[in-house]
Amino acid sequence: MLKPASTGSRDAARNQFLRTFLHDLATPLSAVSLHLEGANRRLARGEDPSSSLDVARAELGRAFDLFERGRELLLSESRPAESIAFDEWVADTFRRMSQDGLEAQGKTGGRIAGDREKLTEALSSLIVNALERARPQEVAVFCERDGHRLQVRVENPGSLPAEDPEKLFAPRSTGGGKNWGMGLPLARLYAADADGVVRVTQSGEKVSATLSFPEENA
Repeated sequence: MLKPASTGSRDAARNQFLRTFLHDLATPLSAVSLHLEGANRRLARGEDPSSSLDVARAELGRAFDLFERGRELLLSESRPAESIAFDEWVADTFRRMSQDGLEAQGKTGGRIAGDREKLTEALSSLIVNALERARPQEVAVFCERDGHRLQVRVENPGSLPAEDPEKLFAPRSTGGGKNWGMGLPLARLYAADADGVVRVTQSGEKVSATLSFPEENA
């Protein structure tokens, strides 16, 4: 019998996402206000306000994009959990991303339960993040067991920011990259639906993003 994810883990992930999402949404909105005030001052001096208005318009676009993406993630509904062969799911994710050159090292022989589409999006986001920071041949993927949990670890050269690494999970008000600044927040949010967790760690000159789930019927 498949076990549904605990309500507590889902709610905690959503609340965490909301806190950082609203904080980051305030950044472009504050910039809009600042540049509109600048445009007013330019008008009062008889100057052309176009440059300030152009910046305000661009920041408003960033805020709208971030809002729409965040709303889409928060309102998405999970499908009923299905039993998923872990190693085959990882390999299938590579194929769906047209990343046949990637191959996971190691086998778990285990199964997890969850919404396959959401979990595939979560893993894809971690892989995209790695590929945007390193060449494909520098990215390594490992399937591993950790007690009664199965995990896939995506490793690439790099370094974590010196400040709080938790900031990496904040939705970003940027259109840069395929993930639109939402890669890690999306992975954490979708993984939580299957009692999964996402960890980002530094080891030497390598950064690892790990997606971990409880093994089905363990």
